Amino acid sequence: MPTITLRQGDDLTSIAQANGFDPATIWDHPDNAELQELRSNPHALLPGDRLVVPKREEREEPVATGTSKTFYLSTGPVKLRLRLTKHGQPRAGEAFELEFEDQNTISGSTDGDGWIDQVIPHDAKRVTLRLGEDGSEEHLLDLGHLDPHDSPSGIQQRLRNLGYYMDEIDGKLGPMSKAAVRAFQEAEGLSVDGVPGPNTLAKLYEVYGG
Repeated sequence: MPTITLRQGDDLTSIAQANGFDPATIWDHPDNAELQELRSNPHALLPGDRLVVPKREEREEPVATGTSKTFYLSTGPVKLRLRLTKHGQPRAGEAFELEFEDQNTISGSTDGDGWIDQVIPHDAKRVTLRLGEDGSEEHLLDLGHLDPHDSPSGIQQRLRNLGYYMDEIDGKLGPMSKAAVRAFQEAEGLSVDGVPGPNTLAKLYEVYGG
């Protein structure tokens, strides 16, 4: 069975789609048991992780002469989950528009805590986020780039998306990252030490959703 070494931007859903599988079929395969132990969220994998893709099995389906039969590949819903803040406060009720690479758009507004929690096309790789009634504030988002919650880069990504971290994602937990961890710990009622230990990581996973 082929083994894929993941690169930044690779994700389970697109790999499954390209190989004609449901994502769960690949993830739950026994040959991926070691990776399952390492990563708690199959949709947040780290570059360098090795994913086994099983061979497709052929099967016969009877179809009457002169008729047709349709088969569907289910990949399940894919969500964009992002929190918007300004000066540390949630941007509640903020109008937004998501424009995808095929120029289709989805419009909505953030919830009371500033979250966008939106089902998006499963093959989306990049989306333009426009904010405000006139769409004058614009951000380009690369999808499928979220690293595991317990990796340095994954910690930085989640803290930045939650509004605690404003520096670059460099995978190094320096002074700015530790300050963001402390702010998160304080906000969530944890022991404040700036260290992303087991309790902090568990809370980060709970709050961010993986």
